[in-house]
Amino acid sequence: MKIIPIKRTTLADEVVEQIKRMIVDGEVKRGEKLPAERELAERFSVGRPTIREALKALVALGILTRKREGTFVNSDISSLFTDPLTQKLILQRISFKELFEVRKLLEVKIAALAAERATEEDIERMRNALKEMDDMMTNDEHKFVAADIAFHEAVAEAAQNEILFELFTAVRHLLLEAQKAVVKSPIIMQNSLKYHKQIFEAIKYQDVAEAEKVMSAHIDDVEKTLKGLKEMY
Repeated sequence: MKIIPIKRTTLADEVVEQIKRMIVDGEVKRGEKLPAERELAERFSVGRPTIREALKALVALGILTRKREGTFVNSDISSLFTDPLTQKLILQRISFKELFEVRKLLEVKIAALAAERATEEDIERMRNALKEMDDMMTNDEHKFVAADIAFHEAVAEAAQNEILFELFTAVRHLLLEAQKAVVKSPIIMQNSLKYHKQIFEAIKYQDVAEAEKVMSAHIDDVEKTLKGLKEMY
């Protein structure tokens, strides 16, 4: 019988799960400020360093956001908690490594299907997203990320598979803050744009093998970059 290792959990992991549950249950709503660290520490019977570690993890997942006034539930996460699949993923103990494994499985297949099925309208949407990425690379990193997301959404829609699209959307939501963290320098943005252009060309010319190959390389590159950002792991 194959022995499956049991995941070790820390006090911070437990606090992360409790805060997720508070949000899902509506105890703390979107846009609302979380209780102070001291209050959370007393509530969960842990030290404040543990609370800080848990909050840091939730910020990385895009569930919380830090402001000068304190830590707030992200007001832009409505779909995270209204979509049953995404909500289920949030309530699991999942790591970026696991998410990227799933992302790679999904998006490599999505790219292959897009190369087979993309319409002229799909191609035009990808082209427009690429142009926006190019235009925003030196102007606005937030708009660059938005265009990046729009490109991947266009590819996912071009695959013409509703189930794959829903799975893609759920995983993408959970990686949004990580994606924002990756886009921090012109070199990284240029590299990202390079991969997107190669993916676009492969899909445009219906080269299934090339679309799979480049999408796989792109996701590996993003994960490698994230691993260098130790605060995200």
